Amino acid sequence: MSVLSSDRVRTTKMRRGVLFASSVGNFVEWFDFTLYGYTAGVLALTFFPPGNKTAALLGTFAVYGVAFIARPLGAVVFGRIGDRRGRRNSLSLSIILMGAATAVMGLLPGWSSAGVLAPVLLLVCRLVQGFSAGGEYTGALTFTVEHAPDGRRAWYMGLVGSSTMLGAVGATAVALLFRSVFGDRFATEGWRWMFVLAGLVALVGLVLRLRVAESPVFTEMRATAPARPFRELVRGHWRTLLVLFVYFAVLGLLTHMFLGYLPTYLNEAIGMSSGTVLALTTAANLVSIPVGLWLCVLADRHGRRGLVRAGAIAAVVLIVPAYLLMGTGSLTAVVVALLAFVFAVSLLQMGALSVLELYPTSVRFSGMALPYNLAYAVFGGTAPLVSELLVNGTGALIAPAVYASVVALIALPILVKGIPETKGTSLRG
Repeated sequence: MSVLSSDRVRTTKMRRGVLFASSVGNFVEWFDFTLYGYTAGVLALTFFPPGNKTAALLGTFAVYGVAFIARPLGAVVFGRIGDRRGRRNSLSLSIILMGAATAVMGLLPGWSSAGVLAPVLLLVCRLVQGFSAGGEYTGALTFTVEHAPDGRRAWYMGLVGSSTMLGAVGATAVALLFRSVFGDRFATEGWRWMFVLAGLVALVGLVLRLRVAESPVFTEMRATAPARPFRELVRGHWRTLLVLFVYFAVLGLLTHMFLGYLPTYLNEAIGMSSGTVLALTTAANLVSIPVGLWLCVLADRHGRRGLVRAGAIAAVVLIVPAYLLMGTGSLTAVVVALLAFVFAVSLLQMGALSVLELYPTSVRFSGMALPYNLAYAVFGGTAPLVSELLVNGTGALIAPAVYASVVALIALPILVKGIPETKGTSLRG
């Protein structure tokens, strides 16, 4: 074998290793967050005082949302590490923190034995999860895309992005399995083992990340890395930060309404059984994977901007009809509604690649992480709580859809005009 062929084989193996290592961490993040949404009813009964189911559920969703407050701080800390010390170091630290917090959640005492301390400890674990998540998804995308061949960046991003939905699928599959195995004991002990399992998977992700090489783009830039990348980012790229905050606000709202709220909405408000809801959302998440990868092929061939614009329009026009369909209670109508969510979110996710290609290497990690996590703290993490409050406060099942559509409509002109075409740009610029 020639030297050139040998180098090509090593590069291919390294890229595959990076894809797998990045995807495992991203899988763990979304497994954890989705698992929390699917077990919200059980967590409400476990960690909050009995007697008022609505108040307990609102408290559970509040803890879900508060965790996102820690994400911007995590974005600053892990972004600084990623832009100064390397992407791999930042990702290794984030995954071990996330896994530890998730495993501990499965071991916490409930209200019956610890009283008010129970929801406080739950909140602490969620804050650690949120802090570590501040550098996980955006860091994994940055690390992977910087390893990717220039003409296949969208495809590589899509493969890592697929682990998002695989994490959600994994959470639903494990929930279905554990409900079946534990039966009536699921609400008392079965759910706990799911969180412990997620912590163990995080250890696997840590080992995989320690075995791959640092991003070649970062390695070339390391000697000239800025001492204060965050200051350079805010001073030199503040307009881009604002545009991306708006973009991630819409994406985060739709994503967490889909993953964090719709399972409870279909169960509590529409009256569908928990098993049916889990099966439907699992199927929808599985469908999103080939849809997303097909869109990535289009993005590599024809560019990113047209897809982002289509996603912005879809977010405005599809969500209200989707909720109206779900309100009928018809199984077929619910399936169509979930597919509408999948289509809108998949289109919007193409903008993440444009985000990465907008920045120079010296601030790419931070420039992706900061607006992403700020927007998800304000709009993504609060989506289940705000949606539940709107339904309870107005009595209108359509209220969450109106909220999401109004946010998307306000963002529409910014997304249409503010995100440029970045196909063909150099990551070394």
